[in-house]
Amino acid sequence: MVQAKKDEVRKEIEYAALKVFFEKGYADAKMSDIANEINISVGNIYTYFKNKKELFYAVVPPDLVDYLKNVLVETIHFDNQTLFEETDNERKSALLQEQVDVLRKYRDQIVIIFEKNKGTIYTNAKNELVELMIETKKAYLKNQYKRYEIGTEENLILLNILAHNVIDMNLDLLKRDMSEDSRKQIFEALYVYRLYGMKSLNELRSKTNA
Repeated sequence: MVQAKKDEVRKEIEYAALKVFFEKGYADAKMSDIANEINISVGNIYTYFKNKKELFYAVVPPDLVDYLKNVLVETIHFDNQTLFEETDNERKSALLQEQVDVLRKYRDQIVIIFEKNKGTIYTNAKNELVELMIETKKAYLKNQYKRYEIGTEENLILLNILAHNVIDMNLDLLKRDMSEDSRKQIFEALYVYRLYGMKSLNELRSKTNA
């Protein structure tokens, strides 16, 4: 019974901490802000967490970033390998659903990692994710496409712009106050928009026109 109560209090502290970190960011959040959220003393928080840093990484753990990166890399590979195929719709739907689930479950953490990260190990998280997206996409780059020609350097700049745009669109969606059903619908629409835009960009010249 005592242990169950302790676990309950710990969860309440973590929930309050996530809310405060989301609203104020790590640097501006105070332990007193977290305590006030659930009407307990600051000293009570220190019974469970030795400092703000430990509490922060308990609710925004580094392995979450690794998980997000793995989902992203898998999606990039799948989208590029099946870009012009209408098959494997079941796998495509499963990947899309996984992304929706990730954004829904870790909405606050994702915003904190990429925008409220001052003073944490995530200060360069956005640039690191952009670099990962570019590195993953490199294997699929061409110099000639149906609608345009582009040099390697320019192609990388284009990828950088597009990667930033994808991240910013999703962060904008996550920060908006709306129902989860509405967020899901918009995310799916953005996914289709991105996929068909990518399909148009990556369409190769036919051999007769090459």
